[in-house]
Amino acid sequence: MTEVAAAGSHWRMLGLAVTAQVAVSIIIQGVPTLAPFLQADLSLTRAQVGFFNSALMCGSLLAMFVAGWVVDIKGERVALIGGNIVVGVFCLSMLLTESFIAALVVMFAAGIGGAFPTPAGSKAVMGWFPLHQRGTAMGIRQTGIPVGGALAAALLPAIALAAGWRMAVAAGGIGCFLSAALCAYAYRNPPDDDSDTPGVRPPPGGASMFDLLTRDILLLGLSGAVLTLGQFTLITYLALYLKETQGVPIAVSASLLVLAQIAGAAGRILWGVGSDRLFSHRRKPALLLANGMAAVGALALGWIPADTPLWVLTPLVTLYAFNTLGWHGCWVSLLVETARSAQQGRTVGLGMSLMYPGIILLPPLFGWFVDRTHSWPWAWTLLSGLLVLGMALLLPVREGRR
Repeated sequence: MTEVAAAGSHWRMLGLAVTAQVAVSIIIQGVPTLAPFLQADLSLTRAQVGFFNSALMCGSLLAMFVAGWVVDIKGERVALIGGNIVVGVFCLSMLLTESFIAALVVMFAAGIGGAFPTPAGSKAVMGWFPLHQRGTAMGIRQTGIPVGGALAAALLPAIALAAGWRMAVAAGGIGCFLSAALCAYAYRNPPDDDSDTPGVRPPPGGASMFDLLTRDILLLGLSGAVLTLGQFTLITYLALYLKETQGVPIAVSASLLVLAQIAGAAGRILWGVGSDRLFSHRRKPALLLANGMAAVGALALGWIPADTPLWVLTPLVTLYAFNTLGWHGCWVSLLVETARSAQQGRTVGLGMSLMYPGIILLPPLFGWFVDRTHSWPWAWTLLSGLLVLGMALLLPVREGRR
């Protein structure tokens, strides 16, 4: 490490990258926590509620590879600032919407900005941290997503109760503007990254998506597309599930969702530390173990009897969230460690582009399955089986050590 990094700049830059991710994730993770308000105000079915998440993810999908290109060519700083500004602008514009379709369009546009912090923060970790700290640092970086979700679950429903769900979304947008200003003031690209030098850019070798697509990246992307169903099902449907099957009030289920997001943040750190220390910088064993436990947790959560006491529900939700939200940092680490330094942003963008169709399509299908079968237990059982399928896609991935 350089003297700059040794002096602690790497941890400060990581903190800024996490802050940018938290601000965006308050929207990306937070809009689904407003599901009961959206459903009541716009007279939506369960499947239509899932489309809000899909709109956000669709925007991110279309922008993800471009976001990676911006990170590789212009640097992380530009991407962190610009992504937060885009999300902030469109969240404020939600105040002008009146219909389901208009709100979906705004969420789609906000999702475009939401694509930028992931490749930017991932490349920041690779540039600022040595191999023996990357799993831990990436796990910390990835806590921005569940921490943002926890803040959203704690704050957005309260704002929605007081001033309406549109004002809650706008409040998240103001947070994105504040994050952009902080990154503009304090974030700097790694000292060996020439993107801070005017007119000097890293070599763009393998610039197209098809040049970067390998067997391992394809398998990682497809596995991620399936495995993220556990995460987004929890975020989108937990409140509705607990309300309909257990009679849990919205305020209580929101508190459980906050706890779940905190557990997920802890899982991202601890699974990252485990991949560094217990598995000798290998990410795949941690990924398989976390998702295996998540598959069991989905079954347990889905088949609990009606009127289960809160003291039983709470540890079930917490343990499931720890695993189903906790593996993502190891997945990103494995993805980015397959790339050359000049292509890390685009490689993350490509992997996320392969992942996002699953995020877009599968949560509404989960809601549709419940609508059609009127069976939450069998929906959770289907989810558990899909998690096993995602693990099977991970098995052939060849893990190198960089």
